[in-house]
Amino acid sequence: MAQRIAVIGAGVLGLSLARSLAFSGAKVTVFEQNTAGSGTSQTSFAWINSNGKTPQSYHQLNVAGIDEHKRLQRDASTSTPWLLETGTWEWATDEGIQAQLEQRAEQLNTQGYTACAVQRKALLAQFPELRLDPRIRKGWYFPTECLLYPSLFIARLLADIRSTPTLFREKSEVVSIEESAHAAKLTLASGEFWEGDQVVIATGRWSPELSAQLGWQLDLVNSNQGGKRACSLLARTSALPLQINSNIITPELNIRPDGGGRLLLQALDLDDHTDPARSPALDGLIGKEFLRRLRRLFINTEGARIEQIETGQRALPSDGLPAVGYLTPLQRTYLLVTHSGMTLAPILSRLVTEEMIKGDRSALLASYGPQRVLKPLSGIKSPSPPAYLPSAQ
Repeated sequence: MAQRIAVIGAGVLGLSLARSLAFSGAKVTVFEQNTAGSGTSQTSFAWINSNGKTPQSYHQLNVAGIDEHKRLQRDASTSTPWLLETGTWEWATDEGIQAQLEQRAEQLNTQGYTACAVQRKALLAQFPELRLDPRIRKGWYFPTECLLYPSLFIARLLADIRSTPTLFREKSEVVSIEESAHAAKLTLASGEFWEGDQVVIATGRWSPELSAQLGWQLDLVNSNQGGKRACSLLARTSALPLQINSNIITPELNIRPDGGGRLLLQALDLDDHTDPARSPALDGLIGKEFLRRLRRLFINTEGARIEQIETGQRALPSDGLPAVGYLTPLQRTYLLVTHSGMTLAPILSRLVTEEMIKGDRSALLASYGPQRVLKPLSGIKSPSPPAYLPSAQ
C-alpha cells in the first residue's frame, strides 16, 4: 500500500520533495500556511554553486546538487528554462583577498571543480561595459556554476506536482504534530486533522515551532534579529543596457541578470544593516550605495534606478550545515532544513525520498542528521533522535 506522507511547507525544498515522493508512488498532501514559494525561496540570490563550501562532505553534496539541477532541466517537458548554465566570474582588488581567491581556485581544481584563470583582456571582452579597476590583471571563471530563476523553478515543480494525485493545501497552517507507533497526526489551525504514515517539516526558518511539538528545540540562527549571518539585502534595478548573462562576484557588489535587462544586486558588507522588520527605502542610504557601486563598475548605468530592495531571511542551522533526518526513533516525522536550499533542493529531494520510501540513507547525508542542532525542551522528556553517525569531514 502506498505510504501517506504530509509535506509541511511549499518552498523549493518542500515542493521538490513532494514532487519526488509523488513520483515514487506515495500519496502526498502538501500543507502551506501561505502560498507556494512565499517564504525564503523568493528572496534568494539563487547562485547554484559549491564555491568554497566546507567541509568536504558539504562541498560534495552541493556538487551533486548542481548535477541534479542540470539533469532535471535537461529532462524538462517545457521550453521555459529556470536554470541557466552561465558560469560565474570573480575577481578581487585587495592583494590579500586576491591570494585567498587564487588559493580557493587551486583547491577547487584539486577537487575536480573547475576554476579557470582569465586575464584582464578576457574579462573586458566578456563584459564590454565593465569599468575594471586597473589593479586587476586576472580573475577566475567557474564554468560549472549556474543561476536560477526561483519563480520559474517553483512553477515547474508545481506543474509536475499537479500531474500527480497530490493534494495541495495553501492557506492551511499546521499547528501541531503527534506521533504514535502506527501513525502521524496533524492538526490544522482550521480545526481539521490529517493522519498518515509520515510527515516532513520543510518550513525553513519556521521549523523550530513544529519541532517543538515533538519536544525538541531546534537551534537555528535567529533571522528575525537581522545581521549578515541571518539576512541578506537584495536590490533589483530598472532595465539597463548592459550585456550581462552570468553571475559576477566583485569586491563591492555581486551581480546577476534578473530578466528583461534588470539586475539583482547583493553587497555582503551592507548586510550588517539588515532589519527584517523594516525594508530600506529605495532612495535611502542603502539604495543610493547600491547605485554608487553599480555606476563605479559599469558604464551605461547613469540612469539606473533601484526598483525594489528585499531582505532575505536565511533558514540556517546554528553550525551552518543541513539538518536532514528523522526526529524520533518512531521515524514518523522527518526534518529538512538547510541553507543553500536553491542548490540543494533537487538532490536532497531524491535522497530523502530514498530514505523515507526505501529506508536507504545516502552516504551524502551521513554527516547531517539533525541531532547536532537539537536540544530537549525544558520539562519535556523526548526520545532521542536516531543516532545518524557523522562521516569523516
